[in-house]
Amino acid sequence: MENVTDAGEAGIDESAPVVSRHSVTVTASADTVWRILTDIDAWTTWLPEIPYAHIETPGPLAPGSVFRWSAAGMEIESTVAQVWPRDRLVWRGYGGGQDGVLGVHVWALTPAGDGVEVSTEESFAGPPVDADPATFQAGLDTTLAMWLHRLKITAEAATAS
Repeated sequence: MENVTDAGEAGIDESAPVVSRHSVTVTASADTVWRILTDIDAWTTWLPEIPYAHIETPGPLAPGSVFRWSAAGMEIESTVAQVWPRDRLVWRGYGGGQDGVLGVHVWALTPAGDGVEVSTEESFAGPPVDADPATFQAGLDTTLAMWLHRLKITAEAATAS
């Protein structure tokens, strides 16, 4: 897949009431990490906390691709904003509908020694977040750390096999 993007670099909402950033070094190729991260239909195989994930837009992942998934008891519809293969993936979506939680999620891969540094950041905004930012902050921090841990385990196991 070639480099596909909207103009400029998409990012999180830095002014959102909840912002979380985490990273991990993975001893696997960027190709392996990218394949696992972008195979949305297979998320449930390595993220048991996600009971459902399905890409709805046919063809390669690209800006405008829509996927639906569930996490933390919320049904989420996300739209891909940016795809830079083996480098950067950005999506935004609502959990619980338009009056729910608006999340903007960025994944970035950077070469690091014999592997790749995987960084992720996400912002949460919306009425439920405004009502209880501390709970959403704690939940998002836990979730992002868990996703990175599981991504690392999955990519390193794929590399070892």
